[in-house]
Amino acid sequence: MKQSIKTITLKRLMGVAAAVIIILMVMIAYNFKELTISAMRDKGQTVAHFIKAGLTTHMKMSTHEEKEQYKKNIQEISDVQDLTVISSKEVNQQYSVNSNLNSFKDPVIANVFKSKEPSYLLEKKDKDQELLRVTFPYIAEKTEKINCLQCHDVAKDTVLGAVDFYIDVTNYKDMSINYLYVILGILFIILLSILYTMFNIIDKHIKNPLDVLINETRNSYETHTSININDFDSMELEDVAQKVNLFNQEIIEKNDALEKKNFELTVLNKEIEETQKEIINKLGNVAETRSKETAYHVQRVAEYSYLLAKHYGLSEKECKLLRDASPMHDIGKVGIPDEILKKPGKLTTDEFEIMKEHAEMGYSIFKDTNREMLKAAAVLAHEHHEKWDGTGYPRKLKGEEIHIFGRITALADVFDALGTKRVYKDAWELEKILDLVQEERGKQFDPTLVDIFLNNLDDFLSVRDRLVD
Repeated sequence: MKQSIKTITLKRLMGVAAAVIIILMVMIAYNFKELTISAMRDKGQTVAHFIKAGLTTHMKMSTHEEKEQYKKNIQEISDVQDLTVISSKEVNQQYSVNSNLNSFKDPVIANVFKSKEPSYLLEKKDKDQELLRVTFPYIAEKTEKINCLQCHDVAKDTVLGAVDFYIDVTNYKDMSINYLYVILGILFIILLSILYTMFNIIDKHIKNPLDVLINETRNSYETHTSININDFDSMELEDVAQKVNLFNQEIIEKNDALEKKNFELTVLNKEIEETQKEIINKLGNVAETRSKETAYHVQRVAEYSYLLAKHYGLSEKECKLLRDASPMHDIGKVGIPDEILKKPGKLTTDEFEIMKEHAEMGYSIFKDTNREMLKAAAVLAHEHHEKWDGTGYPRKLKGEEIHIFGRITALADVFDALGTKRVYKDAWELEKILDLVQEERGKQFDPTLVDIFLNNLDDFLSVRDRLVD
């Protein structure tokens, strides 16, 4: 099952959005980390300079308690923990003290004294607390404002000491995480806004206009009118509408041409069909004229056959086909010699055998045709002398082996032939004919057809009276 444009857009956009958000979050997280560390360093550096200024101010204090109290005060107001001031070896020698000698065993402190660069290290005290260890060196300076060389017998740029302390930066970390959540939420809201806008754009400028275009296309084809291209905002849909108009115009022109050709073909087929009927009728009359039979015999047989087929339940198409082809049932008689065909008396056995050949002759005339009417004529010519009990000719077919067209025409032909004068007999009375038909029920004629004929006799007599010779 194919997906909608919205679903495809959502999947593609979500994939791209997810990648963009991940990249942005990594970049933001990295930058926040760097900003946080930079802020921590700035705070550590500020505290270190503050301590340096205070120590310088209190350097000449005579009591150790005052200095310790100062350090305590700094820790309380600056969130500083474990504040330690380490004097350099030069300062210890100058003042003959041995303070903080064990501190130099710490590689961090030793490296700060050696490199003369401050150290900033993040350390976890426990699961929820993160500390920044700041180790900041104090360098001997000689400037207009500060001249450390007045008090200390050392060379310029010598490390006089260092301050080592910890700052609780847990709040900075939590603040950074909160900011990340806020940024992620903003990005998510932006993504939802983009999706909402995209879906509205798809509905307004793609889906709905396409629905309108489809309806307009159908309407333009049905009404043979052009689509109004001004109904569409986008250049692409306007272009499609123009192409649809051109396509519809081509279709309409081709349909008109096709309808014209179909009309011409219908007229031609009708003319061919009428020509076929006329030729068959004329040929039927030729056959009957040769045997000096009545002019309307073939027409009456055609109408009787149509009525029998109709009452039997054949389709209208089959009924008309039988009526149009039935004049050909005796076409084979054109091949029978006149001395036999026109003989006024009873035929001899040999003569009758020759007469029976007209069924095969009629069949041979039409057997190779592909025309439906002529195929029916071939069946009629071949089987109209077959009998229900199998004693007919030329193939002695029995019962429903005989085509329904042959069974119908056999009854119609005998009924009309007995009621008209021929060279070899006079016309029979109607009662005598009906007696024969009843007698031959199940012998010469299909019993069902005999019943239909007798039950609807008035219809057949009406035809006989209308087409009287």
